[in-house]
Amino acid sequence: MKVILINPDYLLYPFPPLGLAYLVSYLRKYSSNVDIILLDQISEKDMLKRIRLEKPDIVGFSSTSPHHWKVKKIALKVKKICSSLLILGGIHVTNYPKTIENSPFDIGVLGEGEITFKKLIDNIEINGRLNLKELKKISGLVLKENGKIFNTGKGERVENLDDVPIPARDLLDMKYYSSPSFSDKDTFESTGLMFTSRGCPYNCSFCSSTRFWGNSVKFFSAERVANEIEILYNKYHYRIIQIYDDLFSINKLRLKEIISILDKKGILGKIKFKVFGRGNCFDEEIVILLKELGVIEVGFGIETGSEKILNMIKDKITLQDDIDAINLCRKHGIQPLGAFMFGMPYETEEDLKKTWDFISKYISDRFVIAQMSAFPGTPIWDYAIKNKLIKEDIFEKEERRFLEFNEEDSLSLELPKGVLTEYWEKFLKLGPGDVFGWRKIIEIFGPSNKFGIKKISTLKLNHLSILFNLLFLKKVYSILIKKEKQG
Repeated sequence: MKVILINPDYLLYPFPPLGLAYLVSYLRKYSSNVDIILLDQISEKDMLKRIRLEKPDIVGFSSTSPHHWKVKKIALKVKKICSSLLILGGIHVTNYPKTIENSPFDIGVLGEGEITFKKLIDNIEINGRLNLKELKKISGLVLKENGKIFNTGKGERVENLDDVPIPARDLLDMKYYSSPSFSDKDTFESTGLMFTSRGCPYNCSFCSSTRFWGNSVKFFSAERVANEIEILYNKYHYRIIQIYDDLFSINKLRLKEIISILDKKGILGKIKFKVFGRGNCFDEEIVILLKELGVIEVGFGIETGSEKILNMIKDKITLQDDIDAINLCRKHGIQPLGAFMFGMPYETEEDLKKTWDFISKYISDRFVIAQMSAFPGTPIWDYAIKNKLIKEDIFEKEERRFLEFNEEDSLSLELPKGVLTEYWEKFLKLGPGDVFGWRKIIEIFGPSNKFGIKKISTLKLNHLSILFNLLFLKKVYSILIKKEKQG
């Protein structure tokens, strides 16, 4: 059986599609009769050409909610040129299974995809066709039957994460993902990406991640984590690695083991890490361990400076927890980063001022802020739909640019017209922090960065050769015009 997996985000993200790469590595290990192709960082024209040439049995897509319109658009074109079975996985279909209705996709895979996707492929191979009666016995699928959809429930999770091999980066365009970075204001050094766990035990009202993974956290072993770090260091020459776990530092014992193994491998101290943390799961022992590991930045989802709003949207945390975490990071020489949102349900001008005051007082040197979006499967989504603030098909038809500010998309019924725009402009001018948008590019010449001298000094010979590469120039162009370029 021939399977093609597609990453449709051409020239968009600085990070590789590891979800697809995990699927590849899992199928390579457990399915002997599958030929897998992963199309990554190629134009839409070349993608369609390759599909015509290969004539795959299955074409698989993965989609987040903000970029689902784009995935659907490409899938419609694929449907016209081949008779392949189109499979959709990822967070959007998991939290909004209705997306399969009236779509080009034949089947949706819900939740963690490795086990479910393998069972689906095995079933099709055994039966030689789609056998809906048999497929209904597999959990984690959305099927079409007589114009309606049949949902078999959440998919099976991998109990021991070490059963999932290291993601198949060999099928990804790692040259692209190793090109000079514009997302870091201090260096052009490219950043590697990895996961060391899956899941989060908290139930924040805006977060779709917990609805995807579930409320239990599963960890890759310390040895497995250290082995992947070693590969990123030796094979792909990364010296900065972003660990994308929701709660990387929550397991102290494993953290100590990772440090010990990296030390034995002789690479402890040679790599800088960026991780995410949570204020109420953070103490001095954790910070000391992170410092020993080589962590230079911890990102905290602070979200708001209003205790009232925080209690509404986040689970089991206070502003004092975040303040304490920020102070601990500063004490031990680690840069804290605060992530904030605005335009939230029940948010007033007074709440916005409190967010402004919090950022100004505690973390104006490193922050990101964006307008809140409602995602399927969350209480915020239910609120927005109920109050007719968004349309249910918002991610189906509209080419909505995620993280771009638009006051018309505010989820607050309490904010007078113009106030949100006023504060957006204030946040833009606040200083050396960051606001999502094209300012990410021009900030290297900002006064906080000594007019870019510090960052320019990090350029290396291999960076200079890439700077004149056509693919890299296209990447810069796509970011500057804030357009997800196709071809």
